[in-house]
Amino acid sequence: MLFLVIFCLIQGFSEFLPISSQGHLIVFNNYYNVDYFSELSILELNVISHFGSLFAVVFYYNKLLLKMIKGLRVFYRPDLDKNLNLLFNLIISTIPIVIIGYFFGKNFNYNAESIILIIGYTSVIFAVILFILDKYCLMVRNQDAINFKLAIFTGFFQCLALIPGVSRAGANMIALRSLGFNRNFTVRYSNLLSIPVIIGATSFIIFNENNFFINDFLNLNVVLVFFLSFLFSLIFIHFLITWVRKSSLLIFIIYRILFGTFLIFLFYTS
Repeated sequence: MLFLVIFCLIQGFSEFLPISSQGHLIVFNNYYNVDYFSELSILELNVISHFGSLFAVVFYYNKLLLKMIKGLRVFYRPDLDKNLNLLFNLIISTIPIVIIGYFFGKNFNYNAESIILIIGYTSVIFAVILFILDKYCLMVRNQDAINFKLAIFTGFFQCLALIPGVSRAGANMIALRSLGFNRNFTVRYSNLLSIPVIIGATSFIIFNENNFFINDFLNLNVVLVFFLSFLFSLIFIHFLITWVRKSSLLIFIIYRILFGTFLIFLFYTS
């Protein structure tokens, strides 16, 4: 039971913060025998926990999502509805990672012996990049400024998150802050982009794994993992949004550097 709580806490804690949920889960999975502690495989745990996070972000932004859907009434005139324009740009930003992610997932070896070292270095390197951009870039753009070119740039930059340790949220924040968007919109756009990305990633796993099968979707472990991931994700989405209203991204940058440095040290001393 405690193992599942810790696993879900890591998922909820790291999915929306710019610290790499993929990196954290790979490290956790590398040092704990999932089959020993749980009736679920690591594959099943990842899918269920990500669905919990998916429901959390949809729940948190439900009013905005409904406004975007209602905006489809003027489908051919996104200039008349800012929420519809936001929806179109989110779709544009998603296209690159869907295409590149498919081929990357087919060819990248996530079980490589150096994976911990890769996560360590990418955590530190992209922490430094995020620090520089968040500290020195302007914050003059908001939702009204997002357009096709800026959305496609963000989408391609998001693809860097396919490398373990980079962080999907971190890559998006680097891209948007470099373009001069304020922190509030940067976080909102990044969180909303997680919806199609999580759907795409979990769908890829399910349809490309012949052994993926959950015997009982209503068993206690499945319900617990889903609920805890939902709860922890909701908490940390709210924390991130509240934090950036009053402060910078420095706390996450420091955490990334400490986390990455620890992994590099662990790799070379083990």
